[in-house]
Amino acid sequence: MRSVILLLSLLLLSPTAFSEDSEEEAAPEIIYMALTPQFTVNLLGNKHYLRASIQLQVTDNDTKSAIQKNDPAIRHTLIVLLSNNLIENVSSTTGKLELQDKAVIELNKTLEKYTNSSGVEKVFFTEFVAQ
Repeated sequence: MRSVILLLSLLLLSPTAFSEDSEEEAAPEIIYMALTPQFTVNLLGNKHYLRASIQLQVTDNDTKSAIQKNDPAIRHTLIVLLSNNLIENVSSTTGKLELQDKAVIELNKTLEKYTNSSGVEKVFFTEFVAQ
């Protein structure tokens, strides 16, 4: 009985038992890329502006490369999207979240147009000042 318990404990605590589980559950690599320089745009209405630093989460390095190669089109898409807002729309949390969702859609449309692929998963505002 004692030897059975010892054998079971050795099997349960062996490194190979843990390594199989950890290999299967490895998290996928997350790729972030910063768009520099930051964006500063005039908002709709009287004398309001928005300054935002933006990072993208992309599906793979090919998407990252496509974004870098098409930087002018990507930046133009974001400038048009950001500047087409009233300060009231981007001052609330809900407005910012909606803007994030719209940015993902518009960026993927731009990538489809220029590269026949998409791959922007999320847009993150790492700095966001609206006045």
